[in-house]
Amino acid sequence: MVLITDSASSELRRILSYHGALSRQGVRLRVDEGGSLKMAIDVAHLGDAVIRHDKALLLIMDTSLSASLARRELDFCLPEGKTSKPEFTLRQRPTEVIIPAAATR
Repeated sequence: MVLITDSASSELRRILSYHGALSRQGVRLRVDEGGSLKMAIDVAHLGDAVIRHDKALLLIMDTSLSASLARRELDFCLPEGKTSKPEFTLRQRPTEVIIPAAATR
């Protein structure tokens, strides 16, 4: 499943609050006919993957989209090389550095 940064989590909560979303509603992430990612306020359906923060529903997606975003991170930040407004960005998750146990002694 996609990982959500603190910045993206805050922006999703702001969007839901601004639109008066109910507690059972979250932001649905979906792919349109052209292959672009879209967001809409919706309720979770049977089989959907959901991401919650402090028990609040934030993000909803179907299982196939969730699986395809498994190694991604959703952030809300300024695009690289731009000084425009912040936007949602999907990127590869930073890889974890594994330190051998012998090197930590």
